Amino acid sequence: MQNITDTKQRIIDTIRTLGRPGTDAVIDYLNHSTFFRRGCYGHHKEFGGLAQHSIEVYDHMLAHAGGFPSDSIAVVALFHDLGKTRRRDGRGHGRRSVDILTECGYPLTADERTAIGRHHSHSPEAQACRLRRCLKTADCYSARTWTPAGLCKPQNPDPNCTQYLSSRAFQARTLSW
Repeated sequence: MQNITDTKQRIIDTIRTLGRPGTDAVIDYLNHSTFFRRGCYGHHKEFGGLAQHSIEVYDHMLAHAGGFPSDSIAVVALFHDLGKTRRRDGRGHGRRSVDILTECGYPLTADERTAIGRHHSHSPEAQACRLRRCLKTADCYSARTWTPAGLCKPQNPDPNCTQYLSSRAFQARTLSW
């Protein structure tokens, strides 16, 4: 695992290079929330695990998600689990992530909003979003919910992960979205 200080700096530097309105507010939120300190629920449980997971998703998407704007890749990868820093309110953490970004004045495209807000959804709208499918695959990859044979591990069996991660395209690392 990368040093949390290095991970934090890389995330902040990446966000700054995007140059979107609301960047300073988002960085302020990240620094004052638990984003750089907390772990994830079922994976990356260690201190700083959430930030490390976000970087892994970003790296995987950069390597395998050709055809998408690089800024969209950065936004969805780095912010998809941002809602885990906020108290549960009966909605999913993806939707809370979108709310946080909106409150910070950080603009999202329609595809970014769908990818982040519905990355665990099985709805037809979510399934139709190519950027969301790519995010979901990278998220599963980083969360280690798959095996080299393409099967989800028992602790987190997700049919979507199984479908994407067992595909020939994924196995060949030539994903087409």
